Amino acid sequence: MKKKKNLMIQKPKMLIVEDKAVNRFVLKSIFEEDYTIAECPDGRAAIEILGEERDAVAVVLLDIVMPVCDGFAVLEYMKKTALDTVPVILISSNVDDNNIQKAYEYDVVDYIQKPFQENVVRQRVQRVVALYQSKREKDTYEQA
Repeated sequence: MKKKKNLMIQKPKMLIVEDKAVNRFVLKSIFEEDYTIAECPDGRAAIEILGEERDAVAVVLLDIVMPVCDGFAVLEYMKKTALDTVPVILISSNVDDNNIQKAYEYDVVDYIQKPFQENVVRQRVQRVVALYQSKREKDTYEQA
């Protein structure tokens, strides 16, 4: 948690779902100052975390090609369990147009190609999270 003017501020949670440890390390190092990071090496572990912490996750960085359970299975789970309000950013070296199109059909909000360019990744993720937080606040205000 960060301290700001003697107040404890809870960092938003980011879920990084990536089978390669080096890629998880790179992404974690980019975002660990601003987010509480949860890491998963495959989709099955991601589904478990999403099931347990569904309201705590602010953004998911999701690889598509993984052993055990791929990214599309995670997207299907999120759709079936009404977790499709959590923004998902696809991270992949697989630039296959069919996979990208299929991911967008699951309402993936952005696509980041590996290898990562730190400044680009940081800016794109920050913009997506800010947009979704603003929308949630607006929706909460309108419901009150």
